[in-house]
Amino acid sequence: MDERFEQPERESRGASGQPDTTSRSESGRDPERERLLRETQMEIDRMKAAAMEEIKSSTAAYIQMQVQQACAMAEARTRARIFMEEQEKTARSKEQSRQFSRLGLVLFAFMGVAFAAQLVLIVIMMLVGLVGGLDVDFENQTVQIVISAISMYGVAFPVAALLMRLIPKQGRPGGESWSAMKLTACFVICIGIGFVGILLSQFVDALFPAGGDGVQPEDMMTGVGMLLNIAMVVFAAPIVEELLYRKMLIDRIAAYGDGVSVVVSGLLFGLAHGNFSQFFYAFGLGALFAYVYIKTGHIGYTIGFHMFFNLIGGVFTVELNKGLMEVRDPAGMVARLEQIFGVDLGPVVPLVCNALLTLYLVMSVVCAVGGLVILISRRKEIVFRPGEKPMVWGRRFSAVVLNPGVILYLLLCAGLFWMSSLA
Repeated sequence: MDERFEQPERESRGASGQPDTTSRSESGRDPERERLLRETQMEIDRMKAAAMEEIKSSTAAYIQMQVQQACAMAEARTRARIFMEEQEKTARSKEQSRQFSRLGLVLFAFMGVAFAAQLVLIVIMMLVGLVGGLDVDFENQTVQIVISAISMYGVAFPVAALLMRLIPKQGRPGGESWSAMKLTACFVICIGIGFVGILLSQFVDALFPAGGDGVQPEDMMTGVGMLLNIAMVVFAAPIVEELLYRKMLIDRIAAYGDGVSVVVSGLLFGLAHGNFSQFFYAFGLGALFAYVYIKTGHIGYTIGFHMFFNLIGGVFTVELNKGLMEVRDPAGMVARLEQIFGVDLGPVVPLVCNALLTLYLVMSVVCAVGGLVILISRRKEIVFRPGEKPMVWGRRFSAVVLNPGVILYLLLCAGLFWMSSLA
């Protein structure tokens, strides 16, 4: 080959024999190569972005699926818990309803046995009178009181106490220690409740007068001797009623809450009296005594309150009314005072009795106002505990009332109210 053509090529190589790129570098980079690099980089960036989007989408879908599964499981657990709670509430309400039904049956049996025992005693006394030639005056108030007391306290109460032993106890009344001042305040409230209850009874009698002119409970006590009245009203009645309607009853429903125990005890006790003349103050006193017992656990407190209240309202005022009406009772309070002091109080008896009755009325008004002040000033101290087995909200009425035992008891009490309205 001609050296003239080879010489430029040799000159274009460096000393090392490698191609000389100095001239191309100096003239700038290759545009085509730069374009390819940019396109490649852009494709790589698009692939990275697509991959990241795919990863993000997959992660979001996975997270969303996990969240949905967690929500479904939480909802299922919540539904299961709600179902179990409803089942537990239903079972608890049924058990409480059965408990109240048993108690209602016992109280129904108590009153039913008392009525049956009265009929049996009347028949026996009639037979004894026929055989022995005795004429028993069943219209005599003393005879009626004795028959009623023997039937209720001597026959019906032991039967009810035995039946109560078959019903399991639910809860235990609290063991609070009350001071003498607090107990005195309760007694003031007790007298005030009695006064307000009597006013309500008179108001109801004025609105719905009785259809007959039968003997009222207070009139019956007026025709009974003082000693018999003390035995029945001051001792027998408070002991039996507090044991039955407070201790035995509340010991079996205390776990359902203080409020339920107080209302049920007071209401059942008030209805047991069978007339509006005694219902209101009996309900109020029963609720107060129930509160005292469920807080302290000492039935002796309520028996003492009941005895003292009956002594004032059922004996003291009755004897004063006798003196005011100049009813001479050889065994009465006036006769006893005459024997003690050896003087004839006949001329001044009506005046003294009227003055004492006025004093009693003033004391009752003061106690009513004072009791209201005490309740308002100490309202924060009046706490009703929910109990170990609280009643289900919205099912209290059905559990307490809508059961066979309580319905029978209420029907019996309604019959007594109806009979008293006709008397």
